Amino acid sequence: MNRAPQVELNIEQIEQRFVNCKSWEERYRQLLLLSKVLGPMDSQYQTQENLVQGCESNVWLYYANKQLLIDSNAKIIKGLLVIMLACFAQDAENTQITFSQTLEKLGLAHHLSESRNNGITAILQTIAKLS
Repeated sequence: MNRAPQVELNIEQIEQRFVNCKSWEERYRQLLLLSKVLGPMDSQYQTQENLVQGCESNVWLYYANKQLLIDSNAKIIKGLLVIMLACFAQDAENTQITFSQTLEKLGLAHHLSESRNNGITAILQTIAKLS
């Protein structure tokens, strides 16, 4: 697998999209808009084997040759995956820490449900295990 990254945005560009958000609704809208940025995952990788366990939504994760492909059927999760991929691209070894710090900075951390947080944890643990 040698292809262009699924996300062309870096963390600073993502932060810039949220800088003028005053309310949770505005942040939520930005998250939905971010979901449209996630490039498609080839259907050959959307297999049962690549489904992340512990997520309510379907999340597929494939890692090979230091490249991470990830997708979901849920828009909010896709928006969060864009942030996660940008964190992975910046510092793969510290994706979980960078992601948590970025969610805090964007004002998203305290608005995610327990089940979403559990799913995010499952995704981050899978990334750490595979990379």
